[in-house]
Amino acid sequence: MTALPTKLAILAGGGTLPESVAQACLRDGIPFLAINPGGAAGAWIEQHNPLNVALGQVGLMLDTMKAEGCDAITMAGPLARPQLSKVRFDWQGAKMLPRLAKLFRRGDDALLSGIAGLFEENGFRVIGPEVFLKEAVATAGSLSNNPPTSNALTDVAHAREILNALGPLDVGQAVVVADGVCLAIEAAEGTARMLNRVEEMARSGLPSGVLVKLPKPDQDRRVDLPTIGPETARAAARAGLAGIAIEAGSGFILERDETVRLCNEAGLFLIGLESSG
Repeated sequence: MTALPTKLAILAGGGTLPESVAQACLRDGIPFLAINPGGAAGAWIEQHNPLNVALGQVGLMLDTMKAEGCDAITMAGPLARPQLSKVRFDWQGAKMLPRLAKLFRRGDDALLSGIAGLFEENGFRVIGPEVFLKEAVATAGSLSNNPPTSNALTDVAHAREILNALGPLDVGQAVVVADGVCLAIEAAEGTARMLNRVEEMARSGLPSGVLVKLPKPDQDRRVDLPTIGPETARAAARAGLAGIAIEAGSGFILERDETVRLCNEAGLFLIGLESSG
C-alpha cells in the first residue's frame, strides 16, 4: 500500500484529472501544492494559489517543492510538448538540457517516465493519481445498461491487438474499430480530437464502431493512465459509436455516475476489460 504524502505536489496538465486529484486531496485532508506548468491547467487551478512556472523553470519548481515541504508528486493530465528551441530554461533546467532533449525526442510514455525519474533523483516520490482517486479507477465488467453485442466484442478484441502491437512504438492509448476496420488511432492530438475525426467520417455512413483505451504494454503505470469522463461519452455519442472499453484497474472513469448516465442515455455500452497482462 502506497503511503500518503505529508504534502503533495500536483503537476497539473490539461483535462479534468488534475482537478479531480486536487478535490480528492481537499476531501481527504492532504495538503498540496498545485503546479501549473506553462499554463497547461485550466482556470480551476487559480483557486488553489498555484505555482505558475514556465516549462523551462525546473529549478524554481524543485526549489519551491522543497521549500513547501512536499515529499511526493503526482503527474496528472497531458502536457503539451513544446519546441525546445522556444523554451527558456533557468540554470538548473539548462544543466539538464542534454538529458531533456533526448527525452523530448521519444514518445509520451518515455518522456513522462523520464521526467518522473528526474523528480525521484531530487528526493520526491512519484505517486500515481489512483492513490487519491480509488473510486475513479475502472472496474471490470459491464458498467452501463447497454451490453455490447458479439460483433462489438470482436471489434474490442481487434482494437486490443492493434494497441498491443503499437505499444512498443509509444504512439497512443486509444483506437476506434468498426466491423474489423481500424477507423482511427490516437496520436499526439488526444482522444477528443481523434473522436472528432471519427464524427466527420460517421457522416459519410460508416458503421458504428467502438472506442478502446488501454495503457501501453510496458507503460510506467504511475503516469498518464487512460482516462475517460463525461466529455468522452458525449464525443463517442456524437461519433455514432456503439460503446467504450477501458482496462479495469489501469484507467480512470472520472465523474463516473455522470459518465454512466450519459452512456445509458446515448445507448452506449461501457465496459471494463480484464487485464491481458
